[in-house]
Amino acid sequence: PGEEVEVILELKSIADVALVGYPSAGKSSLIAAMSRVRPKIADYPFTTLQPNLGVVEAGSVRYTIADVPGLIEGASEGKGLGHEFLRHIERCSVIAHVLDTATLESDRDPIRDLEVIMNELRAYSADEAISGVPLAERPQVIVLNKIDVPDGRELAAMVRPDLEALGLPVYEVSAVSREGLRELSFALAAMVERERAAAPALEKAPIVLRPKAVDESPFTVSRVTDGGEVVYQVRGSKPERWVKQTDFRNDEAVGYLADRLAALGVEDALFEAGAVPGSVVVVGPLDGGVVFDWEPTMTAGAELLGRRGTDLRIEEYERGHRATRAERRQAFKERMDAKAAARQELWTERDAGHWIDPSADDEDME
Repeated sequence: PGEEVEVILELKSIADVALVGYPSAGKSSLIAAMSRVRPKIADYPFTTLQPNLGVVEAGSVRYTIADVPGLIEGASEGKGLGHEFLRHIERCSVIAHVLDTATLESDRDPIRDLEVIMNELRAYSADEAISGVPLAERPQVIVLNKIDVPDGRELAAMVRPDLEALGLPVYEVSAVSREGLRELSFALAAMVERERAAAPALEKAPIVLRPKAVDESPFTVSRVTDGGEVVYQVRGSKPERWVKQTDFRNDEAVGYLADRLAALGVEDALFEAGAVPGSVVVVGPLDGGVVFDWEPTMTAGAELLGRRGTDLRIEEYERGHRATRAERRQAFKERMDAKAAARQELWTERDAGHWIDPSADDEDME
């Protein structure tokens, strides 16, 4: 018996900067160019299904950057595994919007992509105890990626004034040619430094000592009524832990448990509480505890044979019939005398001619 609990654990990445954007915007290529991480890179959407973390060094500043899987419209409602992806942004201090300037889709452009992603960040309700500042209110930066493509550079130049009008810094980069990456890395480092400086210092939890009373009993026995039936309830960390560790299909284990409970004083406490043989005893809570009909440890019989694996009856017999040194010496002398007498009898019979020499018979036949 034991406790059964179902726990759901959520993995949430912790990074200083989160790269967010549409699928195939070049986030994985960007993190690979800025750090030493080597994520899977392909020319189809949703190549990244788990966030990739990389470490970036910009001068004396080192910070972590997370490649968050691609987001689409409706991500805050769970579309396209949106909840699975957005939760990884909750612990990031800075958000970098990676916009694709070389997209081939006719209904998309950098400004439209940015609006969709920012709306999803506003609509996403994160755990405030973990995330703190809402996602849409965190420091943000716009990254126009893929300017190595001719059409991409031209589109970046067209939309840059509109993006700068939003009040966010804009950087034009290429993960392939590495153009603009140095400026971007230092700009992100400055933003991360400001966030670190503004973050409140974590206070260490005080150490609290809770000494136990000298006369505190390791268990309690109480007489309670459960459903009209008298039950004797035993509570205590040791008895409850012991019964959970016991395999009640094993008689030896049950006997060992009985010995431990008796040594702890549980049986004496049950007697004092008014329990009699056959009384219902529960160890632990009334709902979910171990229930059994109590049979006190016998005061005579096998329980008095000594330690487990020994038998006092055999030991007492051996002690009562163990020969002394003088008795062992006398027995040895008697054995030696018997052997000498047997040898002497053999010599007497030989001298009397009772023995026949086989070699003499052979000579007479010749």
